[in-house]
Amino acid sequence: MPTFTYRARQENGALTRGTLRAADEDRATSLLRANGLTPISLEAADEKSWFGRSTKTGRVGTKELIMFFREAASMIQAGVPIIETLKALQKQSRKNRLVKVLGEIVYDIEAGESLSIALSKHPITFNQFVLGIVRIGEASGKLGTSLDAIAKQIEEEYAFTRKIRAALIYPVFVLVLVIILVFIMFIFVLPQLVALFNDANVPLPLPTRILIAITNFMTNYYALLIAVAVGFGLLFRSWIRTAEGRYTFSTIMLGIPIFKEIIQKVYLARITSILATLFASDVPIIEALGLARESIGNKVYQRILDDTIQAVKDGASISYVWGSEPYIPAMLTTMVSVGERSGEISKSFTLANKFFARDVADILETITILLEPLLIIILGIGVGIIVGSVLLPIYNLVLVIA
Repeated sequence: MPTFTYRARQENGALTRGTLRAADEDRATSLLRANGLTPISLEAADEKSWFGRSTKTGRVGTKELIMFFREAASMIQAGVPIIETLKALQKQSRKNRLVKVLGEIVYDIEAGESLSIALSKHPITFNQFVLGIVRIGEASGKLGTSLDAIAKQIEEEYAFTRKIRAALIYPVFVLVLVIILVFIMFIFVLPQLVALFNDANVPLPLPTRILIAITNFMTNYYALLIAVAVGFGLLFRSWIRTAEGRYTFSTIMLGIPIFKEIIQKVYLARITSILATLFASDVPIIEALGLARESIGNKVYQRILDDTIQAVKDGASISYVWGSEPYIPAMLTTMVSVGERSGEISKSFTLANKFFARDVADILETITILLEPLLIIILGIGVGIIVGSVLLPIYNLVLVIA
């Protein structure tokens, strides 16, 4: 049965909206009137894909969100009412998803709801971090400043994420390309050479015999290999969805040799950035820690923030809790302690974030510089082994024929 979204006016004149299921639009209209509602608009809800996502509208992009919050902050700080601000931004936007979201927000505000409540109805677009700062901005009368802080935070995270992706895209691309080429070679090219060697009855060196064994295995059992890989992927997906699996995986990620330092600093940079923005926006400490917890994907750091929230409720300080955590460096604990004593904890987190972000950038630059020659050497060794394994028996075959 189709689902319809409606906007209607109640008997007391108040506006309302919602969804209902009915056979057609006429039946939906009848149901609304039977419940004392006068329909204003009625339309079929977005169709859903197998994965439960809308097939008619997409996610609002990060760049669009940055521009939205920046422009909204500027207009509100200039004295433009929130309704006029949102309508103007809706009119100038060329992104269908953002236009629709802004339209619904405008409707909710005109119906008497606050901006934070209107935004909370779109959790995919506006996360808890955004809602927390907007609530504080509404309560303090500094909504424009709060929206500007959100824009800066999203922009910093976007730039930080792009920097990480840019550093990793080259080695990942090379690795995927090598895997594809090796698979093609073992499945389609080497079997023909193996048949040639078998027919010639030429003594084969050890590297060639190993190469032939691998080729025969992949040729005969490639379907099994694919099935095993798919099965492992499904098992991993099921395991990672459990609370224990997510925590264990997060712990493993933070303990990977060589890479654990940069992984930890990436999360620390994100935590310090979020907390710096929240404290600068005068968000209460318990709420700030809770919002930071919701914004961090790693379960280990979520557990640390959960412990911190409980300890702070019991009267302890953030630095006291973090001082016993192995995943929190002593430098950060000391900076937070100084900020707590001086009353400038936001400044402490800001300085810590600059340190971690710069450190991550330096490490990524070093890794990028070192990976290029390392990948070339690895590829050269691999190609040399394969070429040598193929050429040696061909050379012996030429000698036999001669």
